[in-house]
Amino acid sequence: MFVQLAGVGFALLGIAYLIIPRKIYHFSPEFLRDTQSEPSEPDNSIVWVFRFIGVCLVVLGISYIF
Repeated sequence: MFVQLAGVGFALLGIAYLIIPRKIYHFSPEFLRDTQSEPSEPDNSIVWVFRFIGVCLVVLGISYIF
């Protein structure tokens, strides 16, 4: 029961990373941020890293659910 609930949480977090990676970028840990770019707008490669993290979280969540 709790494992499936954790899977749902991981999947929802992954979907958020896929849908709104630019908003999540501003709340991310400092080591995931690109310190050389302007703080208001993340680099395009960083956005794709966040989307990759989102896909991994969705896959992890689905594996916990089933």
